Formats: sequence, structure tokens, C-alpha cells
Amino acid sequence: MSTTTWRPLAACLLCGAIAGWTTQGWRKDASIAELQRAAATSKTNAATELAQATARVLTLERAAGAALAQRADHLTQEQTHAKTERDHFHADVRSGAVRLSIPVASNQCAGPADSTAAAGHQHQTRAELDAATAAALDAIAGDGDDATRQLSACIDAYNLIRETYHVQTE
Repeated sequence: MSTTTWRPLAACLLCGAIAGWTTQGWRKDASIAELQRAAATSKTNAATELAQATARVLTLERAAGAALAQRADHLTQEQTHAKTERDHFHADVRSGAVRLSIPVASNQCAGPADSTAAAGHQHQTRAELDAATAAALDAIAGDGDDATRQLSACIDAYNLIRETYHVQTE
């Protein structure tokens, strides 16, 4: 082959290689640009979903907080009402308006027992409590009632949170 035929052929091959390389570069750049657009879209969608999920959780937190505050207010009202009733009861016991008594065992040695009277407790012997003892017993009962109210409020709060956040317990 002569150099005159060889040069145009080499020039054509070189031009073809350059054109192919350029075309391949354009396709590669287009693919990269498409991947970048898809990544940006995915990132935007993920950010939107995160923002929506965060808003849902914040809404749930606010609602749960408000419900818990309402339950705490209700507990405070219940405790205040119970204390008022207990104070009124103590005053009635001290003034003698209310008398407390407890049953006491009667002496069974006095003779044959009447089964009818024993079964019906018609003539039950009772002992009256003094005001201080009645107040002490009522204070014990009041403390128990307060603890029961607090425990109920705690259980209500637990159930509220479990239902609000759809927590599954085992």
C-alpha cells in the first residue's frame, strides 16, 4: 500500500475513532446525568417522606402530651375531691355526728348458743371507736385510696401511650 492511500485511510479511521469516542462520551454523560437526576429525585422523595413521618410523630406526641396533661389534671381533681370528703368525714367524727364501731366477739360460754340469732347476727355486739382511732383508720384507708387512684392514672397513661403509638405488647 502506498502512503497516499494509507494516509486518507488512517485519517478516516482516526476521524471515526474520534467520532465514536465523542459519541460514547455523550452517551456516558447522558447516563451520568440521568443517574444524578434519579438520585436527586430519590433524595427529595426521601426527605419529603421523612418530613411527613416527623410531622405525624410530632402530632402524635402533642396529642399524647395533651391527653396525659388532661389525665394528670383529672387525677389532681380526684385527689382534691377525696381530700375534701375525708376532711369533712374527720370533722364529722370529731364532732360526734358520725360514730364508728366494729363488731366484737360475744362471750359464748354463758350457755347454749341460739343458732337463729348467731346465723342472722341480730344481736351483734359492737364496740365504738374513739375519734383518734377512727381518724387513724380513715387515714390508712385514704392513703390506700390515693395509691389506687395514682396507680389507675399510671395504667391509664400507659394504655394511652400504647394505643397512641400502636405499641404491641407480648
